[in-house]
Amino acid sequence: MRIQTLRALIHLHQLGSVRAAAEQLHMSQPALTLAIQQLENELGCQLLVRTKRGVSLTAYGEALLPRANLIVSESVRAQEEMAQIRGDLGGHVRLATSPAVALSVLPQALRPFMNKYPQVQVHCIEGTYPAIGPQLRDGQLDFAVTPFHASDLETGLDAEELYLSEVVIVANKQHPLAKTTSLKDLHNARWAHATVTRGPGAVIEETFRASGMEPPKPAIIFESLLALPAVVAHSDLVATLPRRIFEQEHVKQKLCVIPIKETPPTLNIAILRRSNQALTPAANELLGWIRQVALS
Repeated sequence: MRIQTLRALIHLHQLGSVRAAAEQLHMSQPALTLAIQQLENELGCQLLVRTKRGVSLTAYGEALLPRANLIVSESVRAQEEMAQIRGDLGGHVRLATSPAVALSVLPQALRPFMNKYPQVQVHCIEGTYPAIGPQLRDGQLDFAVTPFHASDLETGLDAEELYLSEVVIVANKQHPLAKTTSLKDLHNARWAHATVTRGPGAVIEETFRASGMEPPKPAIIFESLLALPAVVAHSDLVATLPRRIFEQEHVKQKLCVIPIKETPPTLNIAILRRSNQALTPAANELLGWIRQVALS
């Protein structure tokens, strides 16, 4: 089972075309087809099926794909680790962070990391657990920094708890409910949520349920936390934010915390990674700076 053939299978899955995959891999189409046929013969099953729309994985191919991703990812890490030990400071670090971590912790961690590893390419995706679980398991990500619930953690992943993230309810400073102290008064307010699994929006729903009320239906839902403060600042909406985001000067100038007596649950922020995964020196360096910034 050759790594190059497994890489070809991954490209075929991603692109759905023999021609496109062959171009990306700098192979001829007959050579790519032959390599996949040899892998199928070795495994004793059909991995691909051709249709009018291109190629797709069979059930056997789908089963092999996570292992192919893991093998290819680990081979790349091994090459990069050896190069970094030799003094070649290139390579890649791939991570996922929640929007709040990306806006607060990550910028401060990247500055010293990039000074030491200026040639390393950092690929950061916005994502939270459990949605990014498959990418952690199959090696596409080195690690993730995300809210998580211990009860959700699946076998094969390890969690290193970093800090508890306080969640606050915010509105613009002229909002008629800006000074209310009762969650009940906010039940009929116009809410904005960011669609982050187990994120601040989910936390406020838990708060309403704990107080014996059905959570209000949000008036607007964002796919990212980035636009939320600005929209709330220029509207009659209320929303939840991690306090680390609220404390940023440009946010604090426009918004206020609504001082309700009910305390929303905190978010447990953790580093998630595949069990027994060996990180490259560059990935370990970035992880170290993330720890230092998060705990400071």
